[in-house]
Amino acid sequence: MDYPISLALVDFLPVTAMAIGVVLLIPYARHPAVATGGALIVLGGALKAVWKLIVALDGPDLVWLSESQFFLLGTGYTLMAWALLAIGPGRRPPPWAFAGFALLGAAAAIAVRDTWPMLIVTTVSATLVGIRLLLLARRAGATRAVYLFGFTLFGTYTMGFLGSRPEQTLTLQWIEESLNTLTWSAFALGVWTLARTTVRQEDRRSP
Repeated sequence: MDYPISLALVDFLPVTAMAIGVVLLIPYARHPAVATGGALIVLGGALKAVWKLIVALDGPDLVWLSESQFFLLGTGYTLMAWALLAIGPGRRPPPWAFAGFALLGAAAAIAVRDTWPMLIVTTVSATLVGIRLLLLARRAGATRAVYLFGFTLFGTYTMGFLGSRPEQTLTLQWIEESLNTLTWSAFALGVWTLARTTVRQEDRRSP
């Protein structure tokens, strides 16, 4: 379909919100894989937004910009899921299991010459990230963050449902972009709320 420039520019809003959330999550998690995974996720979203803008400006259809997001998002979410599950008390998940899951998805995508295997990797890993953050917020007593992360999960799955519809009308595209912006804004606000609540708890415990 033809993307209006206004719609293409709006696509940078959720990427910006996503980046803010990742920046806030890095000092909270204190795990290097969060920074690496978050950078890949933001890069994947940014490349898709750039692709839309190029198309809206009647430029060439650089398919690799659009399709690369699946490999970046899948890898990024898998890294972030492993990192978030590794923080805090409890048994550490084996890194080889997460690496193998991402590599298997990438190999399958290359073998079938389609991106759907990496879409599965992205969906599973993004779900783990969302649930883990929700549980961390619940453990910290950050009730508002629990609801925000719950909305992030709801928005993510709703976006997947809307994006899979065969007829992507302009109205539907605007609905999707608006929901995507709200979803990642909720993510950023949820991370900020969780981090602030954790800092306050640490301050109370300190002498």
